[in-house]
Amino acid sequence: MRPTRLILTSLCLFVAAGTARPMEPDSLQVRLYQRLDEMGAGTAFLRHLRYGPIWSLWQGSGDGLFRRPPGSQGDLRTDARLHGEIGRALRHNLDLHARLEHSDYQFRQYSGPLPFISTGPGPTGAWEYGAATPVPVSPAQRILQSMVGLGGTFRPDTAVAFTAVLGHGWDQREGFDDRGLSASLSGAVSDWDLKGYHNDLDLFLQEEELGARTNREWRVQYGLAKEFSEYSSDRLGFRYRRKRHDFHTWGSGAIGTRLDTEQQFQNQLRYDLNRRTGFLLDTQFTGSRHEDRSATAAAVRDEVNTAAAVTFRASSNTLASWIRTKFDWGAQEDATGLKRDRGASLENSLAWSPQRSDSLIFTAAVRKRQYDTSDTANYDDRDRLRYEFDLVYGHAFHPGFRLAARGQVILEHLVYLFSEKSDQNNWNRIFRLGPEVYFIPCSGVANRARFELVANTTDYDFELDPAFIKSTIYRRYTAADSLGWNFNRGWDMILEYSLDLEDGGRLLWNEWVQQISEEYRSHQANVRLSRTTHTGVRVDMGLSVYERKGWEHELDPVQGSVKSPFLYLSRWGPLLQINYPSASRVQIEATGDLSWVHEWGRDDYTIVNLDVRLTWR
Repeated sequence: MRPTRLILTSLCLFVAAGTARPMEPDSLQVRLYQRLDEMGAGTAFLRHLRYGPIWSLWQGSGDGLFRRPPGSQGDLRTDARLHGEIGRALRHNLDLHARLEHSDYQFRQYSGPLPFISTGPGPTGAWEYGAATPVPVSPAQRILQSMVGLGGTFRPDTAVAFTAVLGHGWDQREGFDDRGLSASLSGAVSDWDLKGYHNDLDLFLQEEELGARTNREWRVQYGLAKEFSEYSSDRLGFRYRRKRHDFHTWGSGAIGTRLDTEQQFQNQLRYDLNRRTGFLLDTQFTGSRHEDRSATAAAVRDEVNTAAAVTFRASSNTLASWIRTKFDWGAQEDATGLKRDRGASLENSLAWSPQRSDSLIFTAAVRKRQYDTSDTANYDDRDRLRYEFDLVYGHAFHPGFRLAARGQVILEHLVYLFSEKSDQNNWNRIFRLGPEVYFIPCSGVANRARFELVANTTDYDFELDPAFIKSTIYRRYTAADSLGWNFNRGWDMILEYSLDLEDGGRLLWNEWVQQISEEYRSHQANVRLSRTTHTGVRVDMGLSVYERKGWEHELDPVQGSVKSPFLYLSRWGPLLQINYPSASRVQIEATGDLSWVHEWGRDDYTIVNLDVRLTWR
């Protein structure tokens, strides 16, 4: 499969994302990219047409991806779907339409040489083709689904609509060709006001008789909202779905059946004591059953989840706070037994603004989770306790000079209840400290500097082998700066630079000693020139440079710790971004970048990304 053919094939494929909303603008999107060991293309479109009482809607997209990591087989995937409707308005409340739906999914594996060879850095970035071609190593997997039908939509009221579709469907997969009748009926009630109660109702029924296979789905969704007063309201939602899907068992002519049943209930009650204080009560329940049936066996999985949360809020002129407590419980039962998951949390946030130039925000949370199993051979039962603290302070010395500082601490303790896995008990501790300065020294110039220090440690409760320490520590220091200069009307220059220093290794927590095993240093710099016209058209052109180095630390009996390089990666190339918000009906957004990459242990390669979005009304 040559890359040109792959790209052209992908650009001609279209995947339906579902029925589009009539008010969505028409659009066309194209995406091309080439990265290490993979290349791909994608496209999507949406188009509305109207000629008097006749209208049509076409929507689709397509994607193609070829992947071939070294030493493995190559995978080629293409995925395409198309959704089209052509209709005519017979009356102001009645439409008749024809519908077409088609999807095509293909997957194939290859062995042999790569289908393309990158020439590396060069002015054209062209591809040279190898003499050999990939050889398929497995039968292609392909799924084709189509449906052609006629339908109508009746709107007896502005808030009520009924749609019915009757058609013929085809389904081809795994050597089987199934076809038959496809019918669906849906109804919707949108924001129907009945004595102050706002009602929303959606109904959907669909059935496909494809030869020996029967697919069936029906669902109902209902929402009710009521505002009792300025200080109190309630929202309630209910959803039920049941779906049956028949499938051919791979390698045999047997037919299996999958049955999915889901139900969900949720409610939110708001009650404010006054304008400054109040509370929210949230409840939710979800239940489902998934059943797979075949000629020889049946597998059933039941799941139940429920949650309840109470949030209390209060505020004054300079102070605002909320506190929330939440409880949730879940269970899952299948052939392996019963599994239970329980959780509880207490969260709080406090924001203080004593004056316009100062602000302080403090958030804290305590969370606990418990996981239990009924299988006596499963030792995965565990408890998890987590503490979170976050403090952010901001001060404005004047409108052109602002300072912000953040400190964060996260502590998490994981404990397995059985001795068979107690060696996995550990504490995970994350500490983060980061100041940020925003400075406007003069008109047209803005600078933003950011610094951050992060330490992440994992300390195991039991180190069974002193020669093999499992506890680890990871540290990262980041310094980043961004400078923007508006040197002329409509012209801007942006300079960005960031430095990352990282290291990681073993941690002796009791002695607070780190044994570094790896160390990294990364630089990234971007320079962009931006031009914005009086019509709003913006063009950004620039250059991006990235470099990453890595060193290993090994213990030598004579020399002690020996540092040696093991990783080097550099990437540089141009970038381009165009935003064309035309005053007419067309809007264009395009982003592209090209990078030439040099990496130890690999041949030089190229990364190409191109995203284009065309929207018109």
